[in-house]
Amino acid sequence: MDYAQFKDLVLRRQSCRNFSGKLVEKEKITMLCEVARLTPSACNSQPWKIYGVSSQEKIDLITQSLQDNGRNAFLSKAGGYIVVSGTKARLLKDVVHKYDEMHFVKYDVGQTLAYITLCAESMGLASCLIGYINQEKLRSACGMEDGEECNVVVALGYSDIPVREKSRKPYQSVVKEL
Repeated sequence: MDYAQFKDLVLRRQSCRNFSGKLVEKEKITMLCEVARLTPSACNSQPWKIYGVSSQEKIDLITQSLQDNGRNAFLSKAGGYIVVSGTKARLLKDVVHKYDEMHFVKYDVGQTLAYITLCAESMGLASCLIGYINQEKLRSACGMEDGEECNVVVALGYSDIPVREKSRKPYQSVVKEL
């Protein structure tokens, strides 16, 4: 993939709030989990657990954990999820001396989410990052262990919505070339 192809992928990727209701194939969920597993992390600590959700029963439970107080009604048509929870990082001793075990986790998980959403787009899947979470319900639905924390879930599915033109600040207002 060259720069133009990658930039096109970035321009196509958008947050979908209109899923078709079609389930995402288990094979695609597995492929996304593999990409997530391969993302870089501070000190190669890999401070995450990745949950690939493709069964209708589990999709329904995850959806319930993301719809408290009438939020995110559109998720009723999500076709799958990737849940990435952060865990304490095993860092190099000199890094632990300066920072705690959770210092880099949010960045590592954020990078993993970016890889997942771009890979999903390359596979013809729509995605949306969801941060409104009932932690208790999500932990139960995924069978999370103590010490795991999930702040964002990737909702996946299919959409026929056309790509919207990106509305971004001008280059010169956000980039300073040195």
